[in-house]
Formats: sequence, structure tokens, C-alpha cells
Amino acid sequence: METVTDPRNIDQLRSLSLFGNLAAWQLQAVTEVLEPLQVRKGHQLFAAGRDDGYTYFLTGGRIAMEAADGRLRELDVTAEVARTPVANLRPRLYGVKALSKVQGFRVPDLVLQAAGACGNTDEGPEGIRVEDTSEGHQRELEQELGFRLYRDLRDDQAILPSLPDLALRIRKAIEDRSNDARDIARVVETDPAMTAKLVKVANSAFYGGRNPVETCAAAVVRLGTKATQKLVVSFSLREVFSSRRPELQQRMRGLWSHSADMAAYCFVLAHDTRSFDPEEAMLAGLVHDVGTIAILNYTQIIPQLGRDPEALEGTIARLRGELGAMILREWTFPPEIVAAAREAENWERNRQGRADLADLVVVAQWHDRLSRRDTTALPPPDRISALPRLFGKQVTPEISLDLIKTARARIADARTLLAN
Repeated sequence: METVTDPRNIDQLRSLSLFGNLAAWQLQAVTEVLEPLQVRKGHQLFAAGRDDGYTYFLTGGRIAMEAADGRLRELDVTAEVARTPVANLRPRLYGVKALSKVQGFRVPDLVLQAAGACGNTDEGPEGIRVEDTSEGHQRELEQELGFRLYRDLRDDQAILPSLPDLALRIRKAIEDRSNDARDIARVVETDPAMTAKLVKVANSAFYGGRNPVETCAAAVVRLGTKATQKLVVSFSLREVFSSRRPELQQRMRGLWSHSADMAAYCFVLAHDTRSFDPEEAMLAGLVHDVGTIAILNYTQIIPQLGRDPEALEGTIARLRGELGAMILREWTFPPEIVAAAREAENWERNRQGRADLADLVVVAQWHDRLSRRDTTALPPPDRISALPRLFGKQVTPEISLDLIKTARARIADARTLLAN
């Protein structure tokens, strides 16, 4: 195979692993938004641990790939190397630096997902399935959605949920290191309902000391500023799950209820495994489905998306992860939470090492689905690769279910923290 010299050439693009099985209209969608790259010697393409929402292909030059532990690997961009995305697992396990002038291109992950290519794995499609006419039409609508969102985001016109104002003000107050607990409490106290929630959670069994706290400042001291910020964000997100369109209000309420359940599972699992920050775990569970909100909002602009409820659910299943990741990047959430939203239903995600937040969300999702007896498309437990990473190699489905059963009361208590 010859190295790609013109990525906008559809025949050359088809030679790459991600694009080999795409139809002509899907390839055309990719060529319209791909961005050519010219990286000078000594400059970095991206850093380890980051997720900027793009998939990178290199077509020439020499690079160094550096792992988080400092291990270094130098690589010439041969035809075989150029065939697959570079360092594409998310958050990225490697940073990539140009050792010579490097050529290539990058494609927005959202467009790859909408066009039908898989943008978050290093392997290409494993087979070809012929779509019927209705499926093909729905995929074209998904392509339109992906393009519209990408262009609207680029032009700062995207109809996406915004992080609530109080959450932004708390983040700003905490980033100002001259502020103490009392200063931060004053910001929280501008919202009496939020003040009551913080005092309530500070006195809950998860945080309660010997003596109850009665003021917001005392609650901030007990919780700590970092936990306070994450909890305020979590509590304020309820307003994001809303719509002015009457036909979407019930769906938004159901979406919030499921997200709050997931947040409670993640919060308690983080406490029990002692491998994660519980407040960050709660936040990851709460925002794992935020991409669905964007899709529902855009049915007003692309009404054909919402005319077939079953087809719409298929679109949501395919695109919510990538859309959620895009929204969370806009909110400047950490890469681990971005990855958790993208991978929330990737039951068999292939990764090495310790469990991460995405594993926690996957396990919470699996248990939540079982508790609701919603086993549609749910694989058997021996294929849930996150289970042994989270609970240890000796875990069995029975052990995992017993752990959740034992924690049921505390999950219910955590759920009340997010009650309306």
C-alpha cells in the first residue's frame, strides 16, 4: 500500500483502516471536514492524558511516542503506520512529538462517528452489514447532525447545554487561591437551595462528623473546597436536564432520574473500592448521558430525526457518547470524565492497567440495567471487562451482585442527595 498523499482523495482515504468499509457519501463527509497538518520538528502533536476530540492520521515524517511513565518509542511514518490512527485510545496513553517535519491530517471524532467510522479504537471495522433503505436514511440524518453540530460549535452557534452559572462562579472562586472557605460559602449562599443541599450532604452519613454543621462555611470546611466544587456542579446540573418543548419534558425527567441513579451507584462504588474520588465519580455518573440532551435539542432543527422514535433511539445510542464527550470538553471537564461519557456502554472496552472512571461508569451502568431488568443488548457478565479491573481478577458475577446488594441502602441514601 502506498502512503496517502492526498487525504481528500476518496480512493486514497478508503485505503485507511477506519474508512475501508464506508460508502462514498460517508467518505465525502469525512473529506469535507478533515484538517491537513504540517508539524515542525520539535513540536508536539498532542500530550499524553489528553482528549481534544480529534482522530489523527500521519502520512510522513518521524515521531517520538512518549508514555506517561517516560518510556519513549521512536517511529518512522511508514505506509503501515499511516494506515491506522496514531495513539488513539482516550485519554491518550502517549504524547506524540515530531522528530522531523511531520505531515498528516485530523478528523473530528463526532464526524467520524456520525459518518459511520469508529473514532475511538485502534482497530478497523470487523465486518460489513448491508443496511436497508430506512437505516441508510437514518445514518444520513446522523451525518447531517454531526456536521451541523461540528459547524455550529466551530462558529460558536451550537445549541448545547451550558454549565449552570452558579457552577461557573464556584469554579472561579475556588481557582482564586486567595479565597477561603468563608469566601466560597458566600458564593454558594447566593442560592439558598444550594446552601441547604451542601449543609445536608455535609451532615450525611458519608461526611458527617461527631457534631452537625449549621452554616455553609462550616459545610465547605468539612467537605473541602475540591469536593464542594464537584458537589455544587452535580447539584446544579438538574437544570440542564430540561426543555421548553412540552413533548420532551417527560423524556428529560426520565433522563435526569437515570443519571441521578448512575451518580449514586458511582458515588458508593468509589467509596467502597477506594480507588476514586467519590465526588468526581458522582459527577461522572451524572453527566455520562449528557450527549442525549444535545440530540433531543437538535430534533427541533432536524425534525426528521425525531419522527421515528425507534430510529431516534438508535441515533442516540450511536452518537450520545461522542456528543457527550464534546460537551464535556466545552465545559473543560477533565479527560477522565470525558472518556467515561464516551465509553459508558462500551461493555468490552479493551485496556490494560488499573480501573479508571470509565470502568466505574460501565459497571454502574451494568448493575443499573440489571436492577431495572433492562437486559436488551446487555452482554453476559464474563464479557464485562471492567468488572475484574474494578473488583479484582477473582471477581465473579455473584460477588459483584452481592457487593451491590449490600450497598443498596447507601446507594438509596446517595440518591436522596440529588433529589429535586
